Amino acid sequence: MMTLRSRIALSAVVISVVAALIAAFAPHLLQEVRDQLFLVSLAPADRGELTRMLNTLGECAPQVYAFKIEHGFEKWRFNYRWARAALIAVTALGVGWFALASAGRIAAPIEALAASARAIAAGGRQPPPPPPSGAPREIRALHGDFSAMTEALKAADDDLRLRSAAIAHELRTPLSVLRGRLIGVQSGVFEPDDRLLTSMLRQVTLVDQLVADLNLLASARGSAMSLDREAVALDDLAAAVVEALQPSAAAAESVLRLKADEVLADIDPARIERAVTNLVENAIRYAPGATITVSVRRSGEQAVVTVEDDGPGWPVDDPQSLAEAFVRGESSRSRETGGAGLGLAIVDAVARAHGGSL
Repeated sequence: MMTLRSRIALSAVVISVVAALIAAFAPHLLQEVRDQLFLVSLAPADRGELTRMLNTLGECAPQVYAFKIEHGFEKWRFNYRWARAALIAVTALGVGWFALASAGRIAAPIEALAASARAIAAGGRQPPPPPPSGAPREIRALHGDFSAMTEALKAADDDLRLRSAAIAHELRTPLSVLRGRLIGVQSGVFEPDDRLLTSMLRQVTLVDQLVADLNLLASARGSAMSLDREAVALDDLAAAVVEALQPSAAAAESVLRLKADEVLADIDPARIERAVTNLVENAIRYAPGATITVSVRRSGEQAVVTVEDDGPGWPVDDPQSLAEAFVRGESSRSRETGGAGLGLAIVDAVARAHGGSL
């Protein structure tokens, strides 16, 4: 497969060679044809005389030139000029056609990509038409990259729609509850007592938490998650999480225990505590009645926090799928069985920000 640069260079060389050959040999060929036609046009006797003079005196002899002029050669000279002009015109047209055809084969796929780019800028997400079979390697590579970019944009659009729908769903429930409570207070159905205010405050807290989670994930996606690192005893941090979640584990009839080595790590304690809390809460939520073990250990240069339970487990085919935002381990979107589907996505983002992984 020729490269684009090679094709352009070859086209220029071919045009130059053709023009040079025509300039070098065409006038002589035309002159030969003209002389033969003039010779044929003479009477037999004059033709024989001119042939004898050419053989004995040569083409450039004054006698030969005078004989030609005397027998009407002037009009052939005039016709020759027109023939040469016609030859130049035909050559220019032929070489021009070749140049246009060669440029068209090179420019056509580029123009198609440019049209696709304009369509994508206008909101379309259709991939560009396939390049011709003889397209240069660079254009085929550009087409492949452009098609991949189009597919990535389409996937991003689809992901944005899904995320927007999920966010709208998550916000609708607490906002609907708040609206219903406020309408009830306004119409006198509910008394604005402590119980009602606590319930409404809980809905506000849910909305605030969702917004905070979304901001955290957005900063992580842009590789801009801020970390306030310090030397922290990771075993103490895990012990604090276990102690704080013991009531939730007891309510779910789960046994929550800690098995931690002394591990000092350079981490953002607030972020890591949030990540460990999310993991333990997930285990309590999805594995009620299970034994949940939080362990801390060191593996080489890495600090490892493990949350184990004997619940339903993770998907075998693609366990990392649960780390996607708004993905849950159960099909419903009820807050009775799950949160917003951001918990493990946050754990994954926090781990990556620390140079680790989930």
